[in-house]
Amino acid sequence: MKVLVINAGSSSLKYQLLDPETGHLLAKGLCERIGIDGKFTYKPQVEGKKVLDAIDVAMPTHSEAIQAVLDALVDKADTEERAMSEEETRAFDEAEKEIQEIDATLAREERARKVTEVQPPMAPNTMTVEERAAAEEQAFSDFIMGRVTENRAGEIQMTQGNNGSIVPTTIANRIIKAVRDMVPFLSLADVVYTNGKLSVPVYGENATNYIKADYVDEGTDLSDNIGKFTTVDLNGFVIGSLALVSNKLKDNTDLNVVDFVVNQVAEAIAEKLEKEFVTGSTKITGITSATNGVTAAAATAITYDELVSLKHSLKQRFRANARWIMNPATYTALCKLKDNNGQPYFKEDEYKILGVPVIESDSMPTIAASAKAIVFADLSGYTIKATKSVEIRVLREKFSTKNMLGVLAFGEYDARITDSKKIAVLTMKAS
Repeated sequence: MKVLVINAGSSSLKYQLLDPETGHLLAKGLCERIGIDGKFTYKPQVEGKKVLDAIDVAMPTHSEAIQAVLDALVDKADTEERAMSEEETRAFDEAEKEIQEIDATLAREERARKVTEVQPPMAPNTMTVEERAAAEEQAFSDFIMGRVTENRAGEIQMTQGNNGSIVPTTIANRIIKAVRDMVPFLSLADVVYTNGKLSVPVYGENATNYIKADYVDEGTDLSDNIGKFTTVDLNGFVIGSLALVSNKLKDNTDLNVVDFVVNQVAEAIAEKLEKEFVTGSTKITGITSATNGVTAAAATAITYDELVSLKHSLKQRFRANARWIMNPATYTALCKLKDNNGQPYFKEDEYKILGVPVIESDSMPTIAASAKAIVFADLSGYTIKATKSVEIRVLREKFSTKNMLGVLAFGEYDARITDSKKIAVLTMKAS
């Protein structure tokens, strides 16, 4: 009886043929680069037998590798001008069966790895931006879906904290972009993405006190009463959003859990920010706090002439980049205004008033007594300090009794009017 010893790795296979009765090594060799191009080595330990050193053999899987081993050993028996003995044949059959089982096990492990791990962790300097983003998003999805542990997810930019797992920057950046797309102010205003306190230089406290130019006579100083330099400080007020994902929902194989979480969190933050940017609070100053503008003659109606006056309350150079900001109900009312011939002043489907684009916001007040119903503004006069990064945590234990998982996101925001000359408000008459 002869014994075939196999040591199989992921892309290689070492083998030895032994005679247990004598302890002699009959043959040994190596199968390399399995699954790539395949290299086969056969070194008989019997004098006079042919050595096969690193020849090319196609080995897509371990099955082809073990077949190359068996073929070489069978060829050895042929060169001895004899058939393989019954014991050798049985040994080879058993060895082949064992290797097939090993091959099947390796295949299952490879399939499982692809399902649960995305890919083996790569060094940061070997990953492209696209590869890193894909790996981080897959790690986040797998962790939410329960396919990997916290530790395994941590190998792909998922870190752990006392209050839950911290989501990778790729997900945070997606939320920041989604919020920016949902809130027009973040595209049109003067936005600075930074962490910590921000001091913004401001020239002029109001629309009548700002930097001016004048002639300078020889020997005469410019008046120091033509402008005033100040600063406006923007702080970081934390705004948070909590998205709950039920275990039943995440078990839905058709659900893109990353898209779901990003959209849920972004929508909540966007709704809060838009309300703050419009009406403000004790923390953030909204655009409706502007003092420049027009007061309507009625408490419940707006005239065409009042819109013209509001538009021209801004200087011409600011009107070029200005926008109307109003509630959808207000825009609907304006689209119903008609001239003396019964023709509407504005077309409902153009979203323009007096040639200027309209931004609809549900956070804007509707037409009512004393309401600041319309803003006409070049939003570069409104400065927003937006969070440079969103911190996100996955909370498993806190909501486990509800059979849910929580995703908490929070960032820092603040906003102030930094150039009042660029913003005007139409205020409805008090009742």
